[in-house]
Amino acid sequence: MRALVLVSLVACTPVEVDSNVDLASAFCSEVEEGGTWEQEAASDVAESSGLLFARVITDESDDPRDPVFVAYRDYTLEPAETGGVQTVGKTSGDGIVEKTLGVGTWLFQATWTRGSTTCKAEMEIPIAGATTTYACALLTCP
Repeated sequence: MRALVLVSLVACTPVEVDSNVDLASAFCSEVEEGGTWEQEAASDVAESSGLLFARVITDESDDPRDPVFVAYRDYTLEPAETGGVQTVGKTSGDGIVEKTLGVGTWLFQATWTRGSTTCKAEMEIPIAGATTTYACALLTCP
């Protein structure tokens, strides 16, 4: 019986988390960051490809990350220099797209149709070998 009490006390011990390390919460949090990108070296990506971490935000709400506008939106990625086959999918519930892509410039487009209005986020994103590219795409409605 005493062992059971000790196990339950250990299971409830709080775990300390360093909140200063959460890059995803700070990345692309302001409308002014729309259309920007940054790159950093990535050791887990080959020289012939790079990792894209794109976040869609909007200027249609007080919250740039409002899920009504950015969650589960259709997107396409197309190589700008060579054309060819598009990569298609949907953003995550947080408006995020994570893909490993070949080196070069990629055209990113996310869309959302609201009635007869089509809202779009469009930008060119450079992908370099062995890097992670963080891109911030702004979804706007006409």
